[in-house]
Amino acid sequence: MSDPTVEPEFSYDQFSRRDFFTLVGGVAMAGTFGAALVASFRYMWPNVLYEPPTRYKIGPPAEYPVGVNFVADQRIFVVRGVYGLQENEYRVVSAICTHMGCTPKWVQANERWECPCHGSQFNTLGVKVAGPAPRPLPWYEVSMGNDGRLLVDQNKVVAADFKLSV
Repeated sequence: MSDPTVEPEFSYDQFSRRDFFTLVGGVAMAGTFGAALVASFRYMWPNVLYEPPTRYKIGPPAEYPVGVNFVADQRIFVVRGVYGLQENEYRVVSAICTHMGCTPKWVQANERWECPCHGSQFNTLGVKVAGPAPRPLPWYEVSMGNDGRLLVDQNKVVAADFKLSV
């Protein structure tokens, strides 16, 4: 019978300093090339920015009572039947402050929009009356869709006196 081969135990003497630094350098190089390879493959796929549509339907006119109504999903206010409008007239104004993009709140007691972030205030026509906002709130074109719902087009900024009569 032959003697079974016995594996020698690991010894640090067998792993020289040169071998250690060769291994570390090889791992670092492989990591660098791997990261570059991943980055080059990632470059082949474009960054896609899914923005919400700028033209959308928000609901039937009867859904909005007389006054200023906030539509949170679209960040707009639907103004109906107040501040120079008849009960069957509608306007739509942006609910995005022109200063830093915060959402101004309609304060009925003061009859104005007040931005809680930096103190901008806008009157019933969306014109800035106080604060750092550089521009008035934009008003959007609103029309009636074929299905009887209000259709808002944020690409079409209109004058503050634009209104939809239903």
